[in-house]
Amino acid sequence: MGGRSLCTLRISTFASLFEVLRQKGFPILGTTFLMHPEEIKGLRPPVFRAMSPSKGWLVWDLTQKWRQIAFAAGKGGRMPLMDVASRIASGLRYSQMRLHDLVRAYSIQLRGRLHESQAKEYQAFKDTNSFEVYMAIHALFWEIAVLRDTLAEFVAVYCFSQVDVRTMSGLRKSLGKNPTADPLADEILRSTDQSSSGWLATFTCYRNFFTHVAPMEQAANISFAVQDMRELSGGFSIPQIYYALPRDIEDLTRKRSRGIFFNSLEELSAASSRRHERTSEPDALDYLHGCLNQFAELALTLVTRSPIVPKPIHLGPEDIIGGIKVNKTGKS
Repeated sequence: MGGRSLCTLRISTFASLFEVLRQKGFPILGTTFLMHPEEIKGLRPPVFRAMSPSKGWLVWDLTQKWRQIAFAAGKGGRMPLMDVASRIASGLRYSQMRLHDLVRAYSIQLRGRLHESQAKEYQAFKDTNSFEVYMAIHALFWEIAVLRDTLAEFVAVYCFSQVDVRTMSGLRKSLGKNPTADPLADEILRSTDQSSSGWLATFTCYRNFFTHVAPMEQAANISFAVQDMRELSGGFSIPQIYYALPRDIEDLTRKRSRGIFFNSLEELSAASSRRHERTSEPDALDYLHGCLNQFAELALTLVTRSPIVPKPIHLGPEDIIGGIKVNKTGKS
């Protein structure tokens, strides 16, 4: 299409494309599938599926499984299970859509940055595309947090018979007061342990900070987007966008509670010019993609704890309210 050729790929099947890309060093966050002419025309959105490092389209698959549990629960008259299973399915779907929004925001900013300038080894900058990226980061933190608490509600009710728990923090308190030998309880307590920087505790700290303390771009100082390079196999590299999350969000939260960091604009400017490193300050997109997959792994475990197993959804005459109308928008 007139662009730069990075490498040539030879694959025997479509499925082998993703493994070949990984071997080349390309990260795969998800894939957009175009399956209908209306998607190309912009009449309906194409399907985006988040990629799990080891389980393919895990979020997509689990969305279907939890919808199946909700449908079966409704058919069986188990309305509380239908409600929470439906919300888990929606949380997975919406989080996946928010991830797509963030991927697109990164992509637009990278294209805009390279449209009239050459890629650099490392360059901090700020442009009008940054606001869309920050908004998408905040939105994905919020959406995953809703999923977090819905999963906690399912665990409380259907794994530990705690009917009054509605949040992950409430579940942690409940499990602390009511010890159990269930391995799931141990996993939740470890992952939500702030003193040992459990992954779920760290996620919650980021989410709470950006929601209640300061937006990401004003978390510690004046923030900038970064264009850096990703090294691929074969001796070449590609440009990418980097939004650094604060290194120690728990410590930053404590410092922020004592007031502002800087006494002058000169101090603020000096702190803002510091170079960020991905090894100690994770990229927001990479981090949130990883968190979504970790929550998906939890949702996968909970499928086996559901009192109703997922089954394919079959609609009969008794399931349909009103008539069915088919609109033909394309030509065969």
